[in-house]
Amino acid sequence: MAKVYVCTNCGSEYVQWQGRCGTCMEWNTIQEFAAPRGGGSSSRPVFGKSNTQTSSFRKTGSSWLDGIDGGGMSGGSVGGPVRVTDVYQEIVRDEGNSDSDKSSHFTTASRLSIPDDEEMNAVLGGGIMPGSIILLGGDPGVGKSTLLLQMAGGIASVADRSLQYQGIGMGPPVPSPTTQSELKEDEIKPKTQQNDIGPVLYISGEENANQIASRALRLGIVDPEMLLWCETDADIIADAVANSMYGPPLSFDTDDENTKAKPPLSRSPSLVIIDSIQTMLCDAAGSSSAGGITQVRECVGLFLRLAKSTGVPIVLVGHVTKSGDVAGPRTVEHMVDSVLYLEAGALIDGGTTSLRVLRAAKNRFGSSEEVGVYEMNSGGRLVPVSDPSSYFLSNRIEHADSEGCAVSIVLEGIRTMAVEVQALVALSGGSGGYSGRRVVDGISSSRLLLILAVLQKRYGISFHRQDVYLNVVGGMQLGKGSKSGGGSDLAVAIAAVSSLVGIPCRADTCFVGEVGLLGEIRPVHSLEKRISEAKRMGFSRIVTPTFGDKNNRYGPRE
Repeated sequence: MAKVYVCTNCGSEYVQWQGRCGTCMEWNTIQEFAAPRGGGSSSRPVFGKSNTQTSSFRKTGSSWLDGIDGGGMSGGSVGGPVRVTDVYQEIVRDEGNSDSDKSSHFTTASRLSIPDDEEMNAVLGGGIMPGSIILLGGDPGVGKSTLLLQMAGGIASVADRSLQYQGIGMGPPVPSPTTQSELKEDEIKPKTQQNDIGPVLYISGEENANQIASRALRLGIVDPEMLLWCETDADIIADAVANSMYGPPLSFDTDDENTKAKPPLSRSPSLVIIDSIQTMLCDAAGSSSAGGITQVRECVGLFLRLAKSTGVPIVLVGHVTKSGDVAGPRTVEHMVDSVLYLEAGALIDGGTTSLRVLRAAKNRFGSSEEVGVYEMNSGGRLVPVSDPSSYFLSNRIEHADSEGCAVSIVLEGIRTMAVEVQALVALSGGSGGYSGRRVVDGISSSRLLLILAVLQKRYGISFHRQDVYLNVVGGMQLGKGSKSGGGSDLAVAIAAVSSLVGIPCRADTCFVGEVGLLGEIRPVHSLEKRISEAKRMGFSRIVTPTFGDKNNRYGPRE
């Protein structure tokens, strides 16, 4: 075995150890790993129709996408470039759409929609794109496996029922009335062009089948089209999925008791879920341990070729580090099509709320600014929250003016939502030069310090020797979206001053604006969209920034 030195931050490889990575410029991130002599690229499997009657492990290629044909999924042969218009016509012809339906087809019609989960559909840009590979990360216990188990159950509930399993020992599957044997000859399509939704394959390297089934039963998921497989060999998984797409139909007429007890994957799955990628092993990575840099990179590359060649979407669960990034080389996030993070709402005491927020850090087939909101109910199920504003304001006393309480309309991704900001300012018990405590939950502590400094410097409102506690009700973490900015600054300032001087804020008023260093209220992104949300929530007044006035370029308006 040869030795290779890999940067754990960006995945760059070196022939010898060095203290600083020359690619990402990080210190002490290069570690030694064992690698097979001759390089891993020579043993990467390639999937395609040429493998129909043989094993799918054809050792060739040096690129992640080398040799992919996919029966039309790639838009042509692997030998050279093709016209984009030819790809359009091929897909439209296969799907039976007219030319006028091209634009709508490429946006939503070809996607796999997740039943009863519009939050996930919105984050993915309208559903799961065929042949895509999605990486889902999040802290331990946040609900990644629960979310994907619900997704698998939802898609399995609408899967084609062409094979009805009678159960172990009850004989072969009974064909349903919609099998190909009862279709007219002109209605039968090739195996790779069927529009039917196949079963969902849930693969786990962390739990056994009994544990997964017990969780599914608790969530109310009982469907024969959801297949469980406890396997950590990525090569075996890829071979089974590829054979279900390109291989000959597998017969159930056998005397083998193992085959009767475990029906083979005779149909191409509509979705494959890998939980998790850090538990997978493949031959191309040599003898390196599971979860290592080389194993994670090669396994993701294997599943990438599998998804692109077969058109079967694959969802990978990724462990995260202490910093919140997906464990493994940074190359993994560049290889996949979408990177999603599931976050939990935090409390001041360090605990978590029932709120879960799904964010898209990367999305090739939709907006990376979209967010999804879920609530973990008492039964452990993640319930989509279609109206976050009503959810966050559900326990608010609407007709009572409250001291230290202000409502703001924030923009998380491309979604507007009303949140309640509460502040408590109390005399500090410290002595000497002690300036007071600053306890924050929901916004960054540096943002609060900036707002308090502006109030003191520009308006003479001092919080010296005062303890300031600030909380965004519901556990929502503001300011993580690239467009959210400081839209809640004005509400934070109003709530803090209201608690300091003891003057209640009007319950029918909300505040939107960013506080500048000069004390001005600056305009925010999508102001008209926020105003529309305030009207929808029943607020009679909204204080927002305005500009264009010569005497007051940046000031409040109602």
